[in-house]
Amino acid sequence: MSAAARTAVITGANGFVGSHLCAELARLGWEVRVISRGLAPAGAHRPDVDLFSNGDALSAAMAGADTLFHLAGIAHERVPATELDALNRLNVDTTIRLLAAADIAGVPQMVWLSSIKVLGDVSHRPLRPNDPYQPGDAYARSKVRAEQALQDHPARTTHVAVVRPPLVYGSGVRGNFRALMDWVARGVPLPLRRASSPRSMVGVGNLCSLLVRLGEPRSGIFHVADGDDLSVADLVERMSQAFGRSSRLWSAPPGTIALLAQLARRPGLYSRLFHPLQVDQSETAEALDWRPPHSVAWQMQETVSWFRAQR
Repeated sequence: MSAAARTAVITGANGFVGSHLCAELARLGWEVRVISRGLAPAGAHRPDVDLFSNGDALSAAMAGADTLFHLAGIAHERVPATELDALNRLNVDTTIRLLAAADIAGVPQMVWLSSIKVLGDVSHRPLRPNDPYQPGDAYARSKVRAEQALQDHPARTTHVAVVRPPLVYGSGVRGNFRALMDWVARGVPLPLRRASSPRSMVGVGNLCSLLVRLGEPRSGIFHVADGDDLSVADLVERMSQAFGRSSRLWSAPPGTIALLAQLARRPGLYSRLFHPLQVDQSETAEALDWRPPHSVAWQMQETVSWFRAQR
């Protein structure tokens, strides 16, 4: 079947990763359908269903599709106890309902976006797909439950590929990465010179490249990252270069920063700044004959260009 004849169904199409994936699939000639309550991205079709429609309606919306890309979910790291039911309903229950609907519709492939956080927030060596689960928060635990449920679901037709990215960046990025860009752009001196532990990231262009590669029927767990791991200090240096300015890093005792993170009720922040978290994607590269197509330098410049255009 030619690329022009292929059809994708995407959830989370209006999100950060989903909007990039929709654009990439359209560029490659795929027909794109989105399951969403919001407006469909340009060039995509939105059937009259959403994530909470019944199974028959979801199956009808997927009829004739080649691949379901399930990207929707709650991605907040700090989830209040009052929202745990909603977290599990969307991240776990809806994921299984979508697989069941895709299987009934005869969709050959489902690609689901998990997170490297299912294996923990710190690594003593690059994390491999078969490493034991060590989720550190409610979000990661919901992803673990969904992974396990997908493995246990007796799908007859649909293969399931689980993708575990680390931090994703690129145009449209939000959260801590965007906040860091804002500080660098404004020339704020940052006490992160000692934040030298290597951490894996993945540009959204590289992530979408892998997602598209998994559009063919294939099951398994796939790790993904850029070719180069950076420490937070390295990241600030790269950002500063892309902004055309000198970095303003200075050294503060890590213990002081850990205490400030505790006082701010963000204990995980210290770990994300000072502890290593590396991803081993060698099995992905070997199984799929795939390599990240975009360099960190190019993706950083694209991200900075987008950021400047928003100000």
